[in-house]
Amino acid sequence: MPRRVALSRLNATTIDILNTIRQNASLAYQSSIPSITKETDIPVVGEIIYGNPQLSNEFINALVNQIALVKINSATFNNAYSELKKGYLEFGETVEEVFVNIAKAREFSAEKAEARELKRSIPDVRTAFHAVSWDVQYPITIQDQDLLLAFNSMSGVQDLIAKIVDSVYRAAEYDEYLLFKYLIIKGVAAGQMKPVALAGSNMSDAAIAFRGTSNALTFMSTEYNAAGVHTNTPKADQYIFMDSAFNAAYDTAVLASAFHMEKAEFQGKLKLIDSFTTFDNDRFDQIRAGSDMIEEVSSTELALMADVKAVLVDAEWFQVYDKLNKMSEKYVASGDYWNYFYHVRKVVSSSPFSNAVVFVAYGSTTGTPSTIAFQVSDISVGSNAVVYTLDLYNDSAALTDRNFEFQQDSTATAAGIAVHKYGAVIMPIGAGATKYYSPTLKIGADSYTTTGKLATEAVVADSVTKTAVGDTLTFTKSV
Repeated sequence: MPRRVALSRLNATTIDILNTIRQNASLAYQSSIPSITKETDIPVVGEIIYGNPQLSNEFINALVNQIALVKINSATFNNAYSELKKGYLEFGETVEEVFVNIAKAREFSAEKAEARELKRSIPDVRTAFHAVSWDVQYPITIQDQDLLLAFNSMSGVQDLIAKIVDSVYRAAEYDEYLLFKYLIIKGVAAGQMKPVALAGSNMSDAAIAFRGTSNALTFMSTEYNAAGVHTNTPKADQYIFMDSAFNAAYDTAVLASAFHMEKAEFQGKLKLIDSFTTFDNDRFDQIRAGSDMIEEVSSTELALMADVKAVLVDAEWFQVYDKLNKMSEKYVASGDYWNYFYHVRKVVSSSPFSNAVVFVAYGSTTGTPSTIAFQVSDISVGSNAVVYTLDLYNDSAALTDRNFEFQQDSTATAAGIAVHKYGAVIMPIGAGATKYYSPTLKIGADSYTTTGKLATEAVVADSVTKTAVGDTLTFTKSV
């Protein structure tokens, strides 16, 4: 189980800090540094530490790792999004999210009891894996002059701690804010959230949509999550994100009433975003250049977000775990300074099993697309079967629902063809096997068919060519 990080505050004085470091230091440090009780003793300790490189290193390391690091970890974990983070992941690199769909009821029948007695009823178990996807470092330099100044006043050591903490915490907090915003933008653009268009352009229309959808989420439904599983979200687990401009047009009391909460209680469920139409891509340019941890938020995606008024999610939709918060140090003798590296690792992902709704402007295009295209990304040929992998083709940002599921239709079953719901088709080969097959799929309640074919070999008589990697199949919504 992931653990929570306690909120800590630094209430100690410089005298307390110096004495605490001494109590936990090496014997050589304790022998050289006296315990102090008054402010005038602080410069004395400073002179001893500053004049001895070994004592300076021990003091700085203790200051950073025993005090500043605890403050940084506490502040970073217990930020504005602490309620939405799942905890500190102690072991492993991957979180397996398991969802067991509700069982289907059947009629009671004494006549069928004998046939049913030992028959297995396999539960509908779904899994999603969330791996460590954020692995970054924050460098901090403490110069020799910083150490000297720390002993010139009663608050000097506290000021040095504040400088270290502020440098890292403000950076890590801003980055985490951007990561939450990133998940929202990518979720909307990829069609992973249920779009709900406002019935009009008045603020009252938005309030009605918020209230109605919030109420609907409390009931068991497959409509509001990407995986299409039966789930619900109690009011207490609902969080709404709004951009600051749209929120300014609302009275908080009106919003609170829409969610049947007291104003004070609702304030904790409301999260503000500066703007859905902007994203600080420059902040992560070095990370994108050196890794694939994060994609650029495109201008197309940001343009799409112009129609977004608010986002309502289950708290479990955000799958964000802290994995590592570690400080490493290196003294650079040639420059007489200390380099510290704050290493942060996180799981940053979203759950396909949790409800998520995006509210869009009146007149926005929502629903399911009229057509959707897939490309053959891989073909694996075995001794008696061939496996085709289909991926979304030219998957541009849109508010339409694209949570597809390929269907194991009667044609496939009769031909011995296995169809995986997320785009894998296994076709038998050899004597008597079907030479080609046209898959079908569903998005929500809408069915889609294609005239394209997956063909294990060419069939000249039917004008069918053998399928190759890169071929595309376009599916059209059935009327």
